[in-house]
Amino acid sequence: MSGKTGVFRLVSLLFCVNSWTNLFSHHIYTGFKGVISGIILDQEEAQPLPGATVMLLTADNVIIRTFTTGTDGRFSFDSPVAGTYKISISYIGYVGYTSRLIQVADQHTDLGTILLRKDSKMLQGVTITHNKKAPLIQSKSDRIIYNAGADISNKAGTASDVMRKVPLLTVEPDGQLKMRGNSNFKVLLNGIPSPVMAKNLKEALKMIPASSIASIEVITNPSAKYEAEGAAGIINVITKKKMSGNNGSIDLSAGNLEQTGNLALNIIRNKLTYELLLNASYKKEYQKSTMERNSLSSGPHTGTLLQERDTRQRDNGGYAGFTTTYTIDSLQKIGTSISYWTGKWPEKDNLYNRYQTSSQTSEYKQYSNKYGKYNFFDLSLNYQKKFRKPGQELQVTGMWSRSRDLSEYITDQFTMNGTPVFREQSPNSGTSKDWNLQADYIHPLNKSGKHVAEIGVRYTRSSNKNDYSVYNSHLPVDPARSNGMNYFQDIYAFYISTNIRPDSGNWAIRPGLRFEYTKLGASYNATNPPFGVSFSNWVPSLLISRYLNDNQEIKINYTERIRRPWIWDLNPYVDASDPMNKTAGNPGLKPELNRMLELGHSYDENNGFSLNSAIYYNTNSNAIEQITTLDTSGVSFTTSQNIAANKRLGANMNASFTPAPGWSLNAGGEVFYLKFDAPSMQLQSKGTFYNLHLNTTYGLPENFSILVAGEYSNGFITLQGTNAANYSYRLAVRKELFDKKASLTLATNNPFQRHFLQKSTATSPTFESNTSGRFYNRSVTLSFSWQFGGFKERNDNGTSSFDEDNAGPARRKR
Repeated sequence: MSGKTGVFRLVSLLFCVNSWTNLFSHHIYTGFKGVISGIILDQEEAQPLPGATVMLLTADNVIIRTFTTGTDGRFSFDSPVAGTYKISISYIGYVGYTSRLIQVADQHTDLGTILLRKDSKMLQGVTITHNKKAPLIQSKSDRIIYNAGADISNKAGTASDVMRKVPLLTVEPDGQLKMRGNSNFKVLLNGIPSPVMAKNLKEALKMIPASSIASIEVITNPSAKYEAEGAAGIINVITKKKMSGNNGSIDLSAGNLEQTGNLALNIIRNKLTYELLLNASYKKEYQKSTMERNSLSSGPHTGTLLQERDTRQRDNGGYAGFTTTYTIDSLQKIGTSISYWTGKWPEKDNLYNRYQTSSQTSEYKQYSNKYGKYNFFDLSLNYQKKFRKPGQELQVTGMWSRSRDLSEYITDQFTMNGTPVFREQSPNSGTSKDWNLQADYIHPLNKSGKHVAEIGVRYTRSSNKNDYSVYNSHLPVDPARSNGMNYFQDIYAFYISTNIRPDSGNWAIRPGLRFEYTKLGASYNATNPPFGVSFSNWVPSLLISRYLNDNQEIKINYTERIRRPWIWDLNPYVDASDPMNKTAGNPGLKPELNRMLELGHSYDENNGFSLNSAIYYNTNSNAIEQITTLDTSGVSFTTSQNIAANKRLGANMNASFTPAPGWSLNAGGEVFYLKFDAPSMQLQSKGTFYNLHLNTTYGLPENFSILVAGEYSNGFITLQGTNAANYSYRLAVRKELFDKKASLTLATNNPFQRHFLQKSTATSPTFESNTSGRFYNRSVTLSFSWQFGGFKERNDNGTSSFDEDNAGPARRKR
C-alpha cells in the first residue's frame, strides 16, 4: 500500500469516527434544554477531585441544582431552561470557587478544566501513615500480572531480565523467551502491537530498561478484541504510567556486563501533556560450546563432526520517544507518539571444526565477524471519546512504522597450520513498512453499565523488501543464494465481544467472536517463482467466571489462536556462516491453529495473602517447527515446516503473602506434559517438565531493603531434541535516599558461579548430536535512581477496555 493510499484510509476512518461522534452526541443531548459539564482537578498535581460539590446558581445566587463529581473528577448535569447561571464548587481542604456568569442555551456548555487550590490553613498537621504498594503478582480473569515496580532488583537490567521473574515465562540461557514452554506468542507494548518486538524480540527486549517497566501481563486467554496472532497467548509490556505535574526521573546503572542510562520527563501545560523518554544501553555476552554429531546410515555411524566454538557479542543501542496528548474537553482527547529505536550487535565467533569418516579426516579453523543493525521509526495517532453514558467509549488508533535492517557475516577459513583457505561474505539488507488502523467502540447494554458490548475493526498492512547476496574467494557459490525478496501481508479483521453480569453480581460471561482475513505473498528478483495465498479464520472465545464468596473466584476460558508465517520464516535466504550447519526460511509454510481450554481459581484475603492456580489443555495439529536434516557429507540444513502436531496439559500455581511486617514473599511454579508427533519423519518427543520461582523482599532499618530471588526449570523438549535444566538467582540491596525520592541499589546475578552449563541433545533417523554450552552470566550492577517533581500517579492511563478491568464481577468487600 502506498503512503498516499494509507493516509487516505486514515483520513476516511477519522471522518467516519467524527460522523459517529456527532450522531451519538446528537442522541445524547436531544430533549435537554442545556448541558453543563467540566472536570475538577487539583491545581498543583492536576489530580481529579472525586466527590467535590458542584452547585448551579442563578445570577442572584439561588441554588438550582447540586451535583457531585465522579471518581475521575468530572461533572455533567442539565440546566432546566436557557439563561444566565453561575457555578459554585466546594471541596474539603481547598479554597472555594465561583465562576463568572455563564450563558447557557439549548446546547452543550463545556467549562473545561477547573483547578482548585489547596487551603494552606487546613494542611497543618497532616501526616502520611501508610503507603500501599501493589502486590508483586496479581491475577485477573484472563491474565496474570507481574508488578515489576514492586521488585527492587528491577532498578538495573533490561526487559529481558524482568521476563525471567514473570510466572509462566521462561528465558533460556541464549535469551530466547517462552510462554508456557511455547515460543509462539504475541508481544504488545502498552497494549499496542509493536513491530520492533515482532522483528527481533530478543534484541528489542534488551533496549527497554527494567526501571521503566511498571508491569508485565501474561494474557493466556485473550478476548476477541485482541489480534488472533500468537498461539500461546499475549505478553503485554506496560511502561510506567504518566505522572501528574511537571516531573522526571533518571536511572543509571553500571556493571561488569552492562551499562544503561534512562531519562523520563513529563510536562503539563493547560490541556497539553508532553512526555519525553531517552535510553541508551550497552551489554556484552560471552559463551563457549562444544558439539559432537554422529551421522547415521541405517544404524551405524558414518561420520563424526566435532565443533568447539567461543562467541562474544556486544549489544549497544538507544531509544527516544516523544508523546503529546491534547485534552479537547472533559470527554475527548487526542494524542500522538513518535519513537525511534536503533541497535547494533557485532559478534565475533571462533570455531574449530573436525569432520572424520572411516577413510579421511578434515580439520580447519574459522573466524567469523557477524554484524547486525537496525533503525526503527514509528508514528501513532490516537483519538479517544467518552460519552455521558457510563462505560460508553470510542477509540481510534492509527500507526505507521518504517525500519531498515542490516545483517552481514564475513567468514575466514584456515588450515590448522594457518594457511588461508577461503573467505565468504554475505550482506543481507532489508526495509519494511507497516500500517495499522483500528477502531474500537464500547456500548453499555443497560443503564448501570454492567452489560456492555464491544465491536471493532482493524486493517494491517506489512510490506518488506530484502536483498541478499554471497561472495566467495575460492569455492563455487550457488547462484540461488543471491536474490531479492518482496513480501507483503494484509489482514482485515472484525470482532464483537460482550460482557454480561447478572444482577446477583456473582457471575460474569464474556463471549466473543473475531474474524480475520489474511492475504500474503512474495515475489523474487531471480528465478524463484512468486507465490501468494489467502485464508480466513473465525476465532471464538468464551470466559465464564463466578465468585464463590468474598474471596474466591473460579473461571473457565476457551480460546483459539493462530500463527501466521512471517518473512523470516518464509525467506529462502541461506545463512552459511557455519558451512557445516546451514539455515534458511521456507516459502511454503502455512498458518497454524491452536486451541486452549483453561480452568482457573483465585483466592485473595484482605491481609494480602493471595493464591492463584489454573489447569489447562491445548492442542495444535499443524504446528510450525524447525527441522534439521543431514546430507551425506555431514552438513546439516535447518528450516521450518508444518510437520508436527503437539499437545500440552499443564497446571500452574502462585502464592504471595507477608509473613511479617516489612517482609513479602512470592512463590510459584508450573508443571506440564508435552508431546510432539511427526509421523512423516518418524519423530516423536514427549516429557513432563516443571519450573519454580521464588522472590522475597525484607525491609530493614534506615530505609534499607534486601531481595533474594531465583528460578529453576528442569529443561525442555523440541520435536528433535531436549535441553537440560537451567536456573538463575540474584541478590539485591537497596538504600532509599533524599526522603525516598532517590535510591541506590547493588545487585548481583548468579554470584556463586562463573558460568552456567547447559547440555542439549538432538536426534533424527540420520544423526544424533550432543552439545554442551557455557554461558558466562555472573554480573554485579550498581544502580542510581532519582525522581524529581510531583510523582502522584494519574488515574487515567489513556486506555480503556472492559475486558481488562471488568471481565469478572465486582468483588464484594466485607
